[in-house]
Parts: sequence; structure tokens; C-alpha cells
Amino acid sequence: MASSDEIPVLHRVSARLHNRFPEAEPDRLRRVVESAYHELDGARVRDFVEILVEREAAAALSHRDA
Repeated sequence: MASSDEIPVLHRVSARLHNRFPEAEPDRLRRVVESAYHELDGARVRDFVEILVEREAAAALSHRDA
């Protein structure tokens, strides 16, 4: 489960990806975004986490839906 610090990031990324991939099921979109976010749990520099999560999640959604 996401901490309160993570929730705004996850919501923003999910909203943008929902606009790009409206056919994606909401649960799948959430899982993909959370998975991409947690892959960066150990990152010391957090400035670009949001964009990296979005790119990774978009790639996963594109790959599956292609």
C-alpha cells in the first residue's frame, strides 16, 4: 500500500495514463503504476521519480496493449 507521500504522485501518474490508455482496466492501471513506483523505492534521488514511473508504466501498458 502507498504511503501518504506517494498517493499524490500515484494519482497524477494514473490520471495521465488513464487519458493515454482509456481502454486499460482501472485495477491493471493501478497495479502497473504501483509496481513501477516500487521499483524505484531505493532510489536516493527522488526528483524524477514521477516521470520515471510514468514512462515505465506507459511502456508496460503499451507493450501489453500492442
